[in-house]
Formats: sequence, C-alpha cells, structure tokens
Amino acid sequence: MAMKWESTAHKNPLARARGLGSAREGVEHWFNQRVTALANIPLALWLVISVLSLVGTDHATFINWLALPVNAVLMILTLASFFYHAALGTQVIAEDYIHDEG
Repeated sequence: MAMKWESTAHKNPLARARGLGSAREGVEHWFNQRVTALANIPLALWLVISVLSLVGTDHATFINWLALPVNAVLMILTLASFFYHAALGTQVIAEDYIHDEG
C-alpha cells in the first residue's frame, strides 16, 4: 500500500504535504507561549514587589491585602498565566524529547 505522498512522483513537495497536518495548530501554540511570556513580565514584577512589601506582616494583613479587588484579580491573572505558560512549555518538551509512549 503506497502512502499519500509516495503515490505520484511528479507532484511538487507542497502538493504531497497537503492534508498531512494542520500548520495552524503549531502557530497558535507558539503565539500563546509568547503572549503568556510577555504577560508574565509585568505580572511577575507586580508579584515580587507585592511580596516584598508584605514581608514581616502577619497573616491577617496578607488576607486583607489579597481581599482588595485589584490584588485579587492580578493574583488570579498571575497564577493563570504562569500555569498556562508552564503547561505550554511542558507540552513542547514532551513533544520534542519524549519519543516512546512508555
């Protein structure tokens, strides 16, 4: 049984490659990883500055700080962006370096 790309020798490489996979998925993955990386820069700066300003405070002060709407939204965005970026990176590592399913 001949494979799709082996059936006719006179086709150009693009014609033989059509239908073998979607190029859009890779571009979307790459774009999402870059967007989260850029979003992580200001979010990480905000997190570091915020944590440093809370050093030495008690638990109640931290809870009151986190209860402020701006801080709560920024913390949720930070965690979501960090974890999504990590998941995208882990997927790339798995696809590139893990060759066996076992």
